[in-house]
This record gives sequence, structure tokens and C-alpha cells, in this order.
Amino acid sequence: MKKWTWIFTILVAMSSPAFAEITTLADTDSQAVSESSKKFFLGFEADYISLLKDGSLYFSLNGGISLTPMFRLGMYAATVANDINTQVDNKKISVEYKSLGILAELTPVRWNSLSLSIPVTAGAGFVNINTQGEENSKATDGYFVADAALHLNYQILPSLEIGAGGGYRFFLGISEDGFDNGDFNTPFAAIFIHWNQL
Repeated sequence: MKKWTWIFTILVAMSSPAFAEITTLADTDSQAVSESSKKFFLGFEADYISLLKDGSLYFSLNGGISLTPMFRLGMYAATVANDINTQVDNKKISVEYKSLGILAELTPVRWNSLSLSIPVTAGAGFVNINTQGEENSKATDGYFVADAALHLNYQILPSLEIGAGGGYRFFLGISEDGFDNGDFNTPFAAIFIHWNQL
């Protein structure tokens, strides 16, 4: 019995360094792959939207972390580039809105320098509605907003990506001065640029 105990002890002692080496290599490789796939990104996007049946430009800045080559997560801040000036019931109305929220983007398809991605955002903000010629007519109304789009991306450099796409933006909670969500819900066309950390 003692003979088998000694043989077992010797085998375990001899194999322990080998197991330790394999584990260390596996952990190191995994960590290297993990670190290489996580990159910071910063982006700028310009959208053409329809707000109160009037065309306008919408700008957003976004940034975050590319967790994998297929998935990035971050935040965005956005605003309309110019006040919307329109007429409602023969009154001149000026409208603007801003929002802040989170974004997630999945890139399921890649062909060399080209890729297709699906960005989704969700956030909250406020809208200012001003009826010109009326005192104290400016009101601030809070809302929730979400959109989804399809983007075609082109990788110019390892750290630089441009693209174009389009989607639809939904609003919830707008009920101010005769306006509602349907007045703000809009399809949009987008162009954008992303800088990725090497």
C-alpha cells in the first residue's frame, strides 16, 4: 500500500508544474486577447430628420468601449442643429430638443474593410417650444427617446471608420402646447465618423 502511495505522490508532484504552466499560458493568452479586443471609441454623427414636417439637422457625439470586434457600448449626447421654425394654427412656433443616453452597436457582418452594423440608442431629454409673439410661451417638456438604425461602415484606417445609414426614432412623453409624440417621431438618414483607439 505504501508503494502505491509513494508512486501517486511522485506523479502528482511531477505533473503539478506542468499543469501550472498550462494554466498560466492559457490565462495569459486569454488576457492578451481580451485586452486587444477592448478599444475606446469616439464618434460624431449628423442626421437629417423630419421634425413637425420640417427638415432639420441633428448632431450627436458618442463614445465608449468596443468590448469585442462585434459589439460596442457607450453613451451619446445629441441636439438639433437649428431651431425648427414652423406655423401651427397661424402661429409661428420655434422648437428645439436635446437628449442624453446610452448606445449599443452590434456588427454581425464584415467583408474586409466593409461592415454592416445595427446601432440602438435609448435616452431622455427635453424639448423647448416657443410661440413667437406670446409672453412666457416657452415651455420645457421632458421625454424619453429611442432609435434603431442600419449602418454601412468603411474602415479607412485601423483607427478611423466612416459610414452612412438610416433608421427610425421614437419619442415618448411629449405633450406640450398641442404637440405629441407623433409630431416628433421621425425616420432619419445618417452620416458618421468613428475614431478607435489602437
